[in-house]
Order: sequence, then C-alpha cells, then structure tokens
Amino acid sequence: MQFNHPAAFTLALLCGGAFAAPQLVIVNANVFTADPARPRAEAVAIENGRFSAVGGNADIRAMAGPGTRVIDAGGRLATPGLIEAHVHIGGVLPSTPIAMPGLPFPGPTAEQALAAVAEAARQPGDWISAWIGPIVARDPRNWRQALDAVAPDRPVLLRGFWGHTAIVNSAALKRIGITDDVQNPIGGWWGRDSDGRLNGRADEGASPVPESRATPPEPAQLALHFRAAAQRYARWGVTSIHLMNSGKSLEVTIDSLAVARTPQKWTVYSWATGVVPSIAGAWAAMDAAPKKLPPRVRIDGPKWMLDGTPLEQNALKREPYAGRPEWRGRSNHVDEQLREILQTALLRPEQLALHVVGDAETDRVFAMMESLAAPSVWKGMRVRIEHGDGIRADTLAQAARLGIVVIQNPTHFPPASAPRRPSDPYSMLRSLPASGVPLALGSDSVVGGNEANPFLNIMLASIYAASPAEALTREQALLAYTAGGAYAERQERNKGRIMPGMAADLAVLSQDLLTVPAAAMPATRSLLTLVDGEIVFEDPALGAVAQPQ
Repeated sequence: MQFNHPAAFTLALLCGGAFAAPQLVIVNANVFTADPARPRAEAVAIENGRFSAVGGNADIRAMAGPGTRVIDAGGRLATPGLIEAHVHIGGVLPSTPIAMPGLPFPGPTAEQALAAVAEAARQPGDWISAWIGPIVARDPRNWRQALDAVAPDRPVLLRGFWGHTAIVNSAALKRIGITDDVQNPIGGWWGRDSDGRLNGRADEGASPVPESRATPPEPAQLALHFRAAAQRYARWGVTSIHLMNSGKSLEVTIDSLAVARTPQKWTVYSWATGVVPSIAGAWAAMDAAPKKLPPRVRIDGPKWMLDGTPLEQNALKREPYAGRPEWRGRSNHVDEQLREILQTALLRPEQLALHVVGDAETDRVFAMMESLAAPSVWKGMRVRIEHGDGIRADTLAQAARLGIVVIQNPTHFPPASAPRRPSDPYSMLRSLPASGVPLALGSDSVVGGNEANPFLNIMLASIYAASPAEALTREQALLAYTAGGAYAERQERNKGRIMPGMAADLAVLSQDLLTVPAAAMPATRSLLTLVDGEIVFEDPALGAVAQPQ
C-alpha cells in the first residue's frame, strides 16, 4: 500500500509495518477532504475516533478486518463535519409571541405593533411578547407611553429579532425591577426622555436584561433547547458549534450542556456585554467559570459587542444613515473602555471575540490595536471579528496584518433588489481569503428556522446576489464551513479536515453540494454524521450495510 501522508506511515510503523484493522471504513465516497495536499479521495478508515487512512477504495477496503464495519457511501459527497461558527441558542420570550405582520423584513409598522398589543391586552393573560423588525426599532416615539396607553396593566416586551434592541412598558419595568434611576450597563444604554425618565427602550448591552429577568434561564429548560438544536444540526452534518452565549452566565450554560448531553463539540464564547458589571468582571467571570466541563465542551472568549447593526442603525459608520444626515450610529464603549478591553486581552490566554459591524467602528478598533501592540503580537492572538461587515478596501491589508479572523453570516447579505445608496458598500467575502484574512461562516441565528441551515448559508455565500464579484466558489464556502471554522476557534490541528490523525468528524451528504443547481442547495441534508468516529446520525436512505469479510 502507498502511504500519502506522513501520519499514515507513522501509524503503520507503530502497528508493526501494517495497519491495525480499523473500526469503521467508508468506501465508494466522493470525499472532499479540505486537505490541500490531497483535496479528494474515495475512502477513509477510522480508528479510535480519528482518521487513520485516507485514500482509494481498494486500499482502504483491504484494511478492513473481521470486526470492521464497512459503509458504502454510494458515490455521495463526504465532507469534514460542518462547523457552525456563530449561533445563539436558548433565547426565550416570557410568553408565546403574538403574531406581527411583515417579519422579518421590514416587520410591522409602529401602528400595526400597537394594534396587535392592544388586541392581545383584551385577552386574559400575563406577559405580552412579540418579535419586531427594523421599522419599530427605528421609531423614535416614547414607546413606554405608547405601550402603556394600549396595555396599562399587562407587562409588554417587544424584542428585535436580531437581538440588539428591546422595548418595554411601565408594567414590564416594574415586573423586572428596573426603575428610572437604573445605571447604563457596560456596552449598552436605557433610553430616556427629556426629563431623564425611562422611555421604554433598551439598546445593546441593556437589551437582553428584560428578557433574562422576565424568564431567567434554567438548566433543565435550556438543555431542551440545546438538545433540539443538536438534533437538527446532526441532520445537517454539523459536528461543532461556536455558541455565542448571549445574555447568560457560563455556569448556567455549562450546567445545561451537561444535562443535554449532545454529541457535538461546543466552544462557548462567554458574553461580556450587559452581563457583568465591569470590563474587568468579564475576565473575572471566566476565571470563576466551571473547571469541570462536559465532554466535547470548551470555553473561550469573552465576546464584546462594540457597536450595533444597520437594522436599528446603531452600527458606527463613516457616512450618515440614509434619511438621517446627522446620524452615523455610535460606539458601545468609549475609548477608555475599548483600550481596557484590548489591553487586558493582550495579557490573557483566551481568544478575543469582537462584534464589529460599522466601518467607522472597524477603523477605530484596528487603529487602537495597532497603537497597543505590534501586528505580530495580535496575529498570534487570532482575534475574531464577528460579522466583519465594516472591513473596507482600505483596511483589508490592515486586517490581514493584524491576523484578524472574520466570521461572516451570509443570511445578513441584502438581496440584489434591496434599495441602497451608491455610496453604501457591500460586505466583503471573496476578498477576505484572497487577501490573507481567514474566513469562517455561521448563521448568527436562534436555531429553529431555515436561517440556521448551513447549506442555505453556503448557497448565499456562493451566489452573493447583491455583489457577485464577492461571491465564494462552492469549494471556498465549504472550506469556510469546515477548515475555516476550526481555524477560527484555534482547533485546526484537531479537526476540520479529513486527513490521518485528525478527529473523525464527517458528513455524508444527500446530494453533491458542489454540483447541484444553486436553488437546490438548501435541501441538502446529512445521511451519515460522525463525531470523533461515533455515528451520531444515520439516515436509512444511506443504505449502509455491514459487509462480510
């Protein structure tokens, strides 16, 4: 047998010049390895949770012994296990959300939202909850007064579906124990009227407070969300998940994952904004985090929300927002706070994750990074920029120099028909890896909708209808969802590629994602999903059988 990788040769020597019979062999597959040394193969062998050999059908089949299970993939595309590089799981409104028209875009008008709340207030019950879109989020009225007028006796919570804003009435503020003398949390603020009284808005770091106080997360309930998400992900071939731990403590999330006992690998990025009382407290929370973790779970972070988004128009931009000539958005932290965040990160071993969306906020972050340490120092830290929409042509080289890793979310991309000014640039995608900026892809969703579907995201990344020149090839998009995700969490030596010695995380897909018509891509599913060589999902449609030896 010819060995095409040094690890295979080493393994053979350890076994006395021949391989020990693997526990599992997959043959007759179209293997996309994500290994630049051998991009394609026909078969793989798995032993003790790792790929022990990758090669041709005859050679790999010949390794099987009496106890080996042989699975015929039927010529289907096999890929490294997909890595969801940015997702939020477990957000729960205090009541079943009432229906609102126009979601997700543009969402209800203010009048429609108030009419829906008024109708709900006429029915018996307690909390009135609803998801809202950008129109309501941008409406400058005093929402506390408006909601008090239609629901004076019922607590009301309206939540932006993207998570950066919340709106409440007086009954809700009383229920959650927030009074007019409340201080702004780190990275967020409470809206106020001209007299300093709360006006019902809670933005950025303040926005998760009403939800988390009204419905405190409990491990048993949160575990149900994790388990349901894990089941969906297994059917998509997702084997690793980067959880942005929004609005929750590390303790409750780790306890919940221990109860859920999901098969995937989790990196939990701790939440700094609005959860801790100070910047130093974000790292103190990490020091106090549970030391005994469930299997396949690790902790990293913290993640900081440095600005908002274009939806509520709080992302800090170079140019004013359309129709608002005096407004460019805002930073969530003053210079002194941003400097403390970055300086402390230089002294810590954890990976820094930064939500940065606006181009002006991106400029600010990059400039301060360069003022605090040499680019080579930052490059070794591998700072994550979640979303990366604000990287422009004139800061692309700077991002590469600083070793920035971008986690992009194709579901954020506007359709080609979306109205825009010629001066509004589109987010970069293809230009990132082409310029040496590592790229991973994630859904940035609360799991349960089609937006969490990795194949939808791969499709959107490979067509990028609004900016086709920035579209990825399908191979590049798949790399970003596998090897790119592993690199983004500093785990590229352990997973993300199909090659000897790597963790045997793998998905056999229902159709060839690289050749089917683009519109068919979101219908892709996994027929066989492996995590560390363990079968965590197997669809009878695969037709897998144990072959007699």
